[in-house]
Amino acid sequence: MERNQIMQKAFRYKWIIIVVSLIMIYLGWIYYSRWSDNVGFMQHIEENRPSQNRSVSDVYGGSLSILNFYAIPQTIRKGESAQLCYGVSNAESVQIEPSVEKVWPSYSRCVDIAPANNTVYKLTAVDADGNEVTQNTALKVIQD
Repeated sequence: MERNQIMQKAFRYKWIIIVVSLIMIYLGWIYYSRWSDNVGFMQHIEENRPSQNRSVSDVYGGSLSILNFYAIPQTIRKGESAQLCYGVSNAESVQIEPSVEKVWPSYSRCVDIAPANNTVYKLTAVDADGNEVTQNTALKVIQD
């Protein structure tokens, strides 16, 4: 091979290496900038979490309260099931009688129920100071 042909091949390979290197640098920059933006976004979320929690408390009020307590549907046939839904604000604990699956303080939650007879459910919510509020709701069961 002539020296000129060898130089042309070397020149081509040099440009291929340069182009591939530039592409790798560009892709690295894209991945780094996305990672950096994601880290910044997560830090922003963590920094603002306390203020977001306060705003939820402001919406639902600063004192213990039952926001809602109801059954859907309010009437079922024996053997069918319904949902018992509740929502409380500023509660440390909640209890439903007669007992249903595990319950805890929530702004909005539903549990499955399937009583055999007409049942009156009682929701009791207690705050950190020991204050207590209660509310009742009924589910009618049609006997076939």
